[in-house]
Amino acid sequence: MTGGRPRGGAAALVVAGALALGCVTADPTPMGANTLGTLSTTAPPPDATAGSDGSGTAPATSAATSSSPASGDDTGAPPGDASATTAPPPGTGTESGTDTAPPPGVCDGIAGERFVPPSRCDGPSGNTSTEIPPNGLFSTSWFGCYLEDDGSIYQDPFDNCEFACGSQGLCPAGQSGPECEANLRWFAADADRFGCGGRIRVTNCDNGNAVVLVTLDRGPNCNSVEMDCGAPVLDMSHDAMDYLFEGSFYGGCELEGVVVEAVAAGTPLGPV
Repeated sequence: MTGGRPRGGAAALVVAGALALGCVTADPTPMGANTLGTLSTTAPPPDATAGSDGSGTAPATSAATSSSPASGDDTGAPPGDASATTAPPPGTGTESGTDTAPPPGVCDGIAGERFVPPSRCDGPSGNTSTEIPPNGLFSTSWFGCYLEDDGSIYQDPFDNCEFACGSQGLCPAGQSGPECEANLRWFAADADRFGCGGRIRVTNCDNGNAVVLVTLDRGPNCNSVEMDCGAPVLDMSHDAMDYLFEGSFYGGCELEGVVVEAVAAGTPLGPV
């Protein structure tokens, strides 16, 4: 992506010099702390000035960056470039017979766990992190284009709706970026952690909802979003957040947590 909604939440506004901050370890933050309320699904605030690609400051709402969203331009690589990743080619998302149920105990002991922010921004561009928190706990934000109830495509004003990793064969040739995202539905950024085309199972331990997503974009910005929010942030599709949080939408600094686990490349996408 080359444009994007701010991904840090209202508490994540930072001054223009935010990118000058180095990757320093922040104090771990408890899950659910500093909750600021839900965000609109269709009217992100116009004051977003940050990007998940590492080129802007931390955003004021939930997903993306003004210069590049959590996924698209973080490495400066053109869409379709998966050179910085090692995930095996994904399946089509329609495979059958794969066990997708969250394993027993995935949420055991997660209550009271603290977010562990990245200790370094070591992604290809220096604006993302490859570190996966040991407890698997991520804060959340959302980005991208999606289908409205009337069948039209919502055009995210802060995101260009182009996957940094390309569609990895999950969208028909000739589809536009917005069409691909709207029809694919179940996707996330964080390709620098889980690989272009990697599959992850994301679980909301507060309500038990879980969904399998494919990582096709980069971000959020490690320097100005994750360090500022004090948590690793999983930037996901609108439909994924809608399902996981039952109609509520959050930004990264609102610290609404999910547990993220890598799963097999052929695991079908969508709700578990």
